[in-house]
Amino acid sequence: METKPIWRMDWNESLSMYIPEIDAEHQHFIRLVNELNEAIVLRKNKKEIKSLMRAILDDAAMHFAHEEAAFKEWGYPDAEQHAQKHAQITAFLNEIMKSVDRGKMAHGWLEAGLEMKQVLIQHILNEDMKYCDYHVAQGRLSHPIR
Repeated sequence: METKPIWRMDWNESLSMYIPEIDAEHQHFIRLVNELNEAIVLRKNKKEIKSLMRAILDDAAMHFAHEEAAFKEWGYPDAEQHAQKHAQITAFLNEIMKSVDRGKMAHGWLEAGLEMKQVLIQHILNEDMKYCDYHVAQGRLSHPIR
């Protein structure tokens, strides 16, 4: 029987916002994190790992900008607080990249990859679910009880 590696994250229904374009972005993000973690576990070269980390940062920035624009369109009342969370995550990810650029992650690559995944998955599960619940409360969408 094949077991799933601990560093791998698979998309499942519990992560869905029931907003197709947001779900597609979250799924893409999870694929990128899995690629990064696999590259780390397989001890790929530093250049490839840094490239994947940069792709995650760029993807997060694009996704956060998309969400924040959508919040204005939706009239989401917690938009400012959510944007502050985005800024905190972006700063954290940039700090990881600075550590990598300074060469201080040589034996901490796996931890860095797992941290990136953890921070962003927790954001989806905790913060993004709030705007999903807001949409449900507004009658804009429905989803199964979690």
